[in-house]
Amino acid sequence: MKIVCPTCNAIYKIPDDTIPPGKSAVATCKKCGGRIVIEPRAETGSDQTAQAEPLSGPQPPAFQQPPFPPQAQAGAFQFITEQDAFKGYAGFWKRFAASIIDGLILMVCGFIIGGFIGFVYRFTAGTSAGAGALGNLGGIILGWLYFAIMESSPTQGTLGKMALGIKVTDLSENRISFGRATGRHLGKIISTFIFLIGYLMVAFTSRKQGLHDMMAGCLVVNRR
Repeated sequence: MKIVCPTCNAIYKIPDDTIPPGKSAVATCKKCGGRIVIEPRAETGSDQTAQAEPLSGPQPPAFQQPPFPPQAQAGAFQFITEQDAFKGYAGFWKRFAASIIDGLILMVCGFIIGGFIGFVYRFTAGTSAGAGALGNLGGIILGWLYFAIMESSPTQGTLGKMALGIKVTDLSENRISFGRATGRHLGKIISTFIFLIGYLMVAFTSRKQGLHDMMAGCLVVNRR
């Protein structure tokens, strides 16, 4: 049996006996996160194609320019539990609030760690200017490690994102690697230098992606 995602047209193949005759099933597309309803099939042994229909109620935003060609072969189909099901993209204000929390955490930690490093350096063999530069460097490294480690960890998010119930994933909603998290963090430099337009894109793009999200191939989605 074949089922087709109504949002992105991805095709999934499943054995005919996966769903009992006369029963319907609900699943989530692994490509775009769209809901799929598999209608009941007749009790026949012949192969047939089940056209998936969207559930009633709120749906993920439709893609006007899908990142993959229509009718792309998506491979073996897997049902996704309600706990892991797509719960929508994280909006601009939720992400903004998370960034405020993370900024405060990094400011306090950077002040303590950077101040300690600068103090030790200044009173051992360095100058006050060198101590300031070393403290700034320590703050940059701290920010990188904070975002890259936490967003690639099983929590898939920083403390701010965890507090707001959101997480970072790749385009298939899987956990990202440390390297991809690093690329996403470095991409924020570009989002910042173009007058914060890279961040404002979150409010206007269909999948709520900033420029740095697009560059790293990431999504920020709701946990609940």
